[in-house]
Amino acid sequence: MTNREIAQKLKISPASLSLILNNKPGVSDSTRTKILTQLNEMGFGYLIKKITTEVQNNNIGFIIYKKHGAILDISPFFLVLMEFIEIHARSYGYNILLSTIDERRSLKPQIDHISELNLKGAIIFATEMNDEDMKGFKNLQIPIVAIDNDFSRFSCNTVSINNIMGTFQAIEHLVKMNHCRIGYLKSNIRISSFEERKKGYESALEYFNLAFFSSDILEVRHTEEGSYQDIKGFLEINKSTKLPSAFVCEDDTIAVGALRAFTEYGYKIPEDISIIGFNDRSICEVTSPPLTTISIPKRTFAFEAVDELIHRIHNKDKSLEVSLSRKIRIETKLIQRESVRLIEEKK
Repeated sequence: MTNREIAQKLKISPASLSLILNNKPGVSDSTRTKILTQLNEMGFGYLIKKITTEVQNNNIGFIIYKKHGAILDISPFFLVLMEFIEIHARSYGYNILLSTIDERRSLKPQIDHISELNLKGAIIFATEMNDEDMKGFKNLQIPIVAIDNDFSRFSCNTVSINNIMGTFQAIEHLVKMNHCRIGYLKSNIRISSFEERKKGYESALEYFNLAFFSSDILEVRHTEEGSYQDIKGFLEINKSTKLPSAFVCEDDTIAVGALRAFTEYGYKIPEDISIIGFNDRSICEVTSPPLTTISIPKRTFAFEAVDELIHRIHNKDKSLEVSLSRKIRIETKLIQRESVRLIEEKK
């Protein structure tokens, strides 16, 4: 039984249970005495002793893995998650130690340094990683949860975005707005999330019986300026080409550059071309027009990662079921703003 399930039976929050087990302040003496008594009666007294002896070292690592920095240096999504991860880890009585591993330097000394920290477990921000990169962390011998990468062919615990759902939601919205030809703006830098989003785009077209044209997938650089320049160059070369009525973008950064390029070239957004981004970055609210996008619930994302890691830490020596890896997906949500128009049906 997990600590969360025990807390439910005791009718208290997981955070309160953690404070009691770790002998931390924040719970009244009467409640603490009552819960400790109930835990012993339920046969969970060993948790009190075990966690109390381990509390002297209650550090969790948050490891940022940079393969090339092309994604993380431009869009440091991990900074947003870091705040929520730290808040939730503290509720369990754990501290967060931040480390960065950069593949552009020798990896072994960096991973050895992580080992020397004597962590209880680690959350790895794995946006830029591939399956091979995860193998180096097996030697750490601590529970690990990787986030923002599913590692579907590798046995490890992960919490990642349901990217296929995200692009499906974008296409579904455009179909409801009567768009029949939908293009796709693809990053020239490939990560697992982008591959999943592209797969979601293609499968959604098939689901809604929309024609797929490979020429409607435009590859651009993964920066606002790079996307802007690449789309302007495409428009110059293909002046007579009829464009799709809408584009779904792999990231808001690409979408913002595209919006600028189409606007400067004389297209009106959304009257001539509709655009949908992905990630719901703060800039989406201040573009002209404000950008429709796919949102990721960042708080939920971070909390799920912490919950999964704490569960692994507290149960690492137990059943086979716990030892098997789990792949958790966080659902996305369409945020409607003003960059998509309704196409009036012809009578």
